[in-house]
Amino acid sequence: MSTIFDRDPSQLEVRVPDVGGLEVRPPDIGGLEVSTKAQIAQGLEAFSGYDGLEVVNNGQDGIDEIKPEGFIEETERNPRRRKLWLILAGVALLLVIAGAVVGGILGSRHSHKPPMETPGASASPEASGKPLPSSNPRPNAVYATSGIGVTGWWTGSSSFTIRLVYQGHDGDLRLMRYHSGDGKWSTLANLTGTNAKLGTPIAASCFNIPFFFFTPVTSSNNFTQVEIFYLNEANEMQEFYFREQDSPSPSAQTFNGSGIMSSKGWKAASGSKIATYWPSVIFQDDSDQMQEAYYANLTWAQSEVGLECQNSSAFAEVPYSVTAGRFGGEKIIYQQDDQKLLVEERNNSTDKLNIGAPTITIPSNAAMGAFTVPRNSDTTDSAMNTYILWQDSTGALQMTWEDDDTGWRTSSTPASLGSPDKGTGISCLTPTLWAVASLLSDYGMARCYYLVDGNIKEVQYDGSNWSVIGNVQLD
Repeated sequence: MSTIFDRDPSQLEVRVPDVGGLEVRPPDIGGLEVSTKAQIAQGLEAFSGYDGLEVVNNGQDGIDEIKPEGFIEETERNPRRRKLWLILAGVALLLVIAGAVVGGILGSRHSHKPPMETPGASASPEASGKPLPSSNPRPNAVYATSGIGVTGWWTGSSSFTIRLVYQGHDGDLRLMRYHSGDGKWSTLANLTGTNAKLGTPIAASCFNIPFFFFTPVTSSNNFTQVEIFYLNEANEMQEFYFREQDSPSPSAQTFNGSGIMSSKGWKAASGSKIATYWPSVIFQDDSDQMQEAYYANLTWAQSEVGLECQNSSAFAEVPYSVTAGRFGGEKIIYQQDDQKLLVEERNNSTDKLNIGAPTITIPSNAAMGAFTVPRNSDTTDSAMNTYILWQDSTGALQMTWEDDDTGWRTSSTPASLGSPDKGTGISCLTPTLWAVASLLSDYGMARCYYLVDGNIKEVQYDGSNWSVIGNVQLD
């Protein structure tokens, strides 16, 4: 049975042990137990020095300690009183030691409490629930100033497929696929080894190979070739093709590689944009002159168009009509050095271009894209409705269009279309007329693409209103 002498403020208990000395235990303080024992041997008391008293060690280690005379005399005069005094002094000493230990424990606990938040201090991203920005974006994420190339073709009276090209953060070009049947985007190919410069402009067009070369289309000979144009580090025009078989079979064959234009060494201005509608490609040289590469007789030929553009002007190229388009009849849309937006037209590849209006002023180097839709169901040689989407000085998108005989008009678009990121362009889709289904008088493929907050935004025009489809999902 133990006797409790006292409790300190931390509820420390001090007990006289039954055998061998004093033991001090702080009960239930963090699970830590402090125990100190002073052995009493041969009738001599041992204690730690306290209030000027020295520790007595009478012969236990062979060393005799010298006691003060007053201490010896007091011990001899009243040994019982002296013994009680020594016990009380030892207990007091042990209380001091135990208090110091417990105080150290509690102080340590207090010092390891989490720091209090300073009033007015901003919360960390973790505390606010906001994710930390990634310093290493995924390789397939869109490069900040990537160009966008888009093309597609009708596969039936109400079905179609789209191909979209962009540049990833790793510099590779990526080809995306969309089909109206499943309504989903997926990666068709990662085009490595293209040597595209970062932030290159990109344009895309396509054609059905047997249809273009006037050979029979069969189940084994039904390849469509997607043509991709861009610039390398030397600002030379580059061509990359992706050939795929129009077949529902998952094992349909594909071929790809560098096209013959890449070996020509045709130089473009460092800030040149590119536009294409098969078999024509336009770009700008260092003298701000528009250049055209045209595919005929199984090769490419380059010629100067005779149009002077504003430096880094946006371009768009669409067919003049279905019939004229098969002979190089085009509408070329660009910005002059006086910031006027112009449409130049020709009925075939050998005709001289004529101004087809409008002559409206837009901001310097404004983002711009265009598309056309046959005006009538008889698409053989009917007029084309032409739509131009461009960005004004506030960043908002405007539409200039011609869809009847009253001429060109301009109107604003819904705010939901957003504003293209600074330094990026707009790419709009006009399906190829070099396909078995040719062009349809239908707005299902009347779509435009541009970067908003680093995502590829897809919007559609139905002939009367714009709607936002959403962001192209990158897998």
